[in-house]
Amino acid sequence: MKNISFEIKSFFNKYEHLIILGLLLFGLVLRIGLILNVDEPVDRDALEYYSIANNIVNQHSFSIDGENPTARRSPGYPVFLAISMIVVGQNPNHLYIIQAIINILTVLIVYLSLKKLTVNPLIRMIITILFLFSTTFVYVNVFYAVVITMFVMAILLYLSIETTHITNDTIRSALLGFLIGILILLRPTFLYLPVFIIIISCGIASFINKIKIREPIIITLVAICVIFPWSIRNRVVFQQWIPLVNAGGGELWQANLEIENRTVWYSVTDIAKYEQQRTESAELQAKLRSEYIQKYNLNSVIELNKLLKQKAVEIILKHPIRYSILCINRFLIFWFSPPIGSTTLKSISPILFWLVLLIKYILTLLSIIGLYSLARDNWQKYQIIILTVIYLTLIHSAVHAIQRYFLPLIPIVYFGLGYYLNVQLVIKRKSCQVILRKTRQFLPC
Repeated sequence: MKNISFEIKSFFNKYEHLIILGLLLFGLVLRIGLILNVDEPVDRDALEYYSIANNIVNQHSFSIDGENPTARRSPGYPVFLAISMIVVGQNPNHLYIIQAIINILTVLIVYLSLKKLTVNPLIRMIITILFLFSTTFVYVNVFYAVVITMFVMAILLYLSIETTHITNDTIRSALLGFLIGILILLRPTFLYLPVFIIIISCGIASFINKIKIREPIIITLVAICVIFPWSIRNRVVFQQWIPLVNAGGGELWQANLEIENRTVWYSVTDIAKYEQQRTESAELQAKLRSEYIQKYNLNSVIELNKLLKQKAVEIILKHPIRYSILCINRFLIFWFSPPIGSTTLKSISPILFWLVLLIKYILTLLSIIGLYSLARDNWQKYQIIILTVIYLTLIHSAVHAIQRYFLPLIPIVYFGLGYYLNVQLVIKRKSCQVILRKTRQFLPC
């Protein structure tokens, strides 16, 4: 048995790079096959992203309709699409293939991160396979910002680990800050991450003298510098510093309005029921929104967003118990929603659905334990990664959570899973063997 185990280990060590390359190429072919054979419906978000990118290329304006400037969408993803259009044209399938390549590169970066951490080769391969063939890859076939956001998160993860080629801590901090700035420009939910990082880092440093706050300060300042030009643009055009007008502002806050009318608990495991509940909630929110517009005689989106935020805060303070229940529910939805495609799987075999769901829950819990171990073992090194996970969890639990919003954390989650498996199955096993060997030396013959 030991010989078989040794031969398997030797095989993976010898041909690891070829196996990984083959897996990545197969994953790319699978994604291209999905793009060419499956037509995903184009929703409002995707259409607006594509329209803005098209107008950037053809009319050099950040606009949905080609005439009026907009801040409805963050600029990161439309700019990425515009650059892709310049390279491969405006055919959606060609743009999807670019996203497929980036998705494969994301998997590769997570693999390299595990390798940089000297994780066992077999565990690296298992994590790569799990990530490569997880159902998250279906998003290469739609115009959402999640694919490029996952890619930037993977780079953020790798730079946090890289110490061989980037030995200067100031340069590394500046690069991390730049990436966080890019994340803010990609998704509005990252907007307050720099502030969160500096507050938590200063708080921890006040209790633990060994923790340095110089790096978090550099990261925060660089991130603010990255988003500053876009903020200036919005200040000039829309008289607002915050680089958003509608998306990510009022739409997130208005998700809290309904708790005044009922106690809210969305289904965590039943996606079909969850979608039905969301439809009902959207209708209720639209009704409340219309009532506010008429009651307060609002004429602009900016005024509406300010009122929605104000009303949401009032309702939260008025119903703290309902809001707390909703936050717990959102936390569960954010971390423990069923895999994409689970509705179809459940219709085929409920037993298989619950088995897959159980496996997902186990892997998620192991990933959380792995991330906790990372924070405990070397907080200074991994603090940006851990704080990003905590921040996104808190922000989506507080305002709004759907299955898709968890995707930016997927690279970090698989990295955490790989770290946990390596510690439990390799490092602790070796430690036990060393202890046993030393113990035998003192035993009488």
